Amino acid sequence: MSAEKPTIEQWRRAYRLASEVYDLAPWVWMYDNAHLGFVDPKDASPHFISIMGQEGEHFAVAVYRRVEDLFHILDMIDDPGANADAILETSQLQLSFEDRDYLVPADMRIIKQLKLRFRGKQAWPCFRSFLPGQFPWQVDSDELRLLILALEQVLAVAPRFKDDVDGLNRLTNLGMDEHVFLMRTPVSQAGSSEWQESMVKIARPAVPEIVSDLNEDLLERVRRLPVVKNELEVDIRMLPNPVQDGRAERPFFPSVLLVVERDGGTVIGCEMMAPVPTLATVHRRAAGVLLAALVKRNLRPEVLRVRTAQIASLLRGPCEKLDIRVTVHPSLPRTEDAFTSLLRFSARN
Repeated sequence: MSAEKPTIEQWRRAYRLASEVYDLAPWVWMYDNAHLGFVDPKDASPHFISIMGQEGEHFAVAVYRRVEDLFHILDMIDDPGANADAILETSQLQLSFEDRDYLVPADMRIIKQLKLRFRGKQAWPCFRSFLPGQFPWQVDSDELRLLILALEQVLAVAPRFKDDVDGLNRLTNLGMDEHVFLMRTPVSQAGSSEWQESMVKIARPAVPEIVSDLNEDLLERVRRLPVVKNELEVDIRMLPNPVQDGRAERPFFPSVLLVVERDGGTVIGCEMMAPVPTLATVHRRAAGVLLAALVKRNLRPEVLRVRTAQIASLLRGPCEKLDIRVTVHPSLPRTEDAFTSLLRFSARN
């Protein structure tokens, strides 16, 4: 069943709040990494807000829907060398202020229906839903409800830090260093407009266990392969160009699994995977795609070098059964070269 579309009253409220946020311009003094939290009165789930724009490039209010999304962002901030596509692996909502040309006809229909007028660069409200591996898309009714709540929190909290640099620094440092955040919780679940505040320590969630989609027959076939001394580099990367299966379907960013010989740079495997219905599909398929590539090339390496701990977690279980050691190395020059070549090829076609 498709999600419900927002009502015109929801849109009216959302655009009114967007105009208030734009006039307030909290990005002038708020830091991108000063995260605010609030509890959804609908289901008591926590969500986290980032106010973006202090660098003067992208003015937005982002809502990270899950605790794991918050920590994904915190890890990216702590690692300046993280791949830019990591942001596409988070689940978030955004109100951003864009140029007129950025908006799509669906946006303009709502603006026209509400008889609103906006002028200038980075002045047009744009409401978008981000899901891991998916193209930014129009929000549904429940997503807009959550964004409306977030904008209300921004208008309630951000002004108090405008002339309180010390307080803002404390708020930012507590979140980044100790994972303690200012959380706003509704006094009642019955739609009350009254909120209470407290500083809450948020625990990093456990990494979910991924059960690979592979069978014992494939494992046995790899187990019988000759062992080679050459190490292989394995990486999973998201392609920057979205794919759309149908006109009404939400586009997605395909992931590619690359297997490359460390000595010589020969590409052993290159497999595209669609994050449909979710990015978890890519994670479940990864080990099977790798093993199928080894069978096709008739080799079993002693060592696999991967770029991230997450990729290692996807491959380590099956590899341990095959006496293949998985090691993490942030720099994989062979797969990086292969990925660059793939992007160049895609750009020409």
